Amino acid sequence: MIVLDNDNTPPMHLRGVGLIKISDLNAGGTTQVLFQKGIGIQLIHTILKLNKAKIITKKQGIGIGLISDYTVYMHYFNTNPSEIIVIIYLDNKESIMKFSSYYEVSKKLNEAVCSCEEFSNIQEICDEDFIIPRLDSVLALFIISTAGHLYYSKVNEKKCRLGDFEIQISGFISALLIFTKEMIGQGPGVELKHINFGNQQIYLTVKTNVIFAYFVEEERILKLDRKYMQLVSEEFLDMYKDHINPKTFNGDLSKYQSFGNIIDKYIMM
Repeated sequence: MIVLDNDNTPPMHLRGVGLIKISDLNAGGTTQVLFQKGIGIQLIHTILKLNKAKIITKKQGIGIGLISDYTVYMHYFNTNPSEIIVIIYLDNKESIMKFSSYYEVSKKLNEAVCSCEEFSNIQEICDEDFIIPRLDSVLALFIISTAGHLYYSKVNEKKCRLGDFEIQISGFISALLIFTKEMIGQGPGVELKHINFGNQQIYLTVKTNVIFAYFVEEERILKLDRKYMQLVSEEFLDMYKDHINPKTFNGDLSKYQSFGNIIDKYIMM
């Protein structure tokens, strides 16, 4: 249900937001994801695949639909004749969407893109106008190559003291995978394998020669935890697809440190 609401409202609570540019309209449309938070790139492409023909034909308008457990709301603009800007909002099925609130933010985002504003300005608009939940159950995250190289790690020092043992833990996980390789998802989808590790629980997934290990407090995690673990994996692989070959890794970790900004979008650590 959509509610017309003309009042100034505080930041809206959402499950995700995506900002996409569609160019080459006469050739079927080329999509570029400009910004996304709380919504995976794969899901964005799925939504666009279902709606792209309509968007290119109409060029400007709104779209509302359901996908999985979420309501999808889209707003698209054709300010520039050669391209279309699409804003996708993801929320729970039962949520009531406030039409005017979404429209005002969509206008701001469209104007920011069309005026070629810096990415930081676009991100600031999203941070000011949307609140997307973050996880607080993760004690530590380790991102490791299948050869045992530690790409990235982050530890919640307030909750645990794993930081002094990062190298040992990465070696332990790599050794563990020798015995559990067939049990952990290696296909196109991201699957999690739960392992009891003393007082902590470990959730492992392997994707494109990269191991993602999450130390968590609870044995049973929520659906949102699983979603965010998948998003973290997806965004890391997208950002560093040219730098994750274990055979060519040269030991330089500096390129991976900026991934902390992505972690902060989804996990409080």
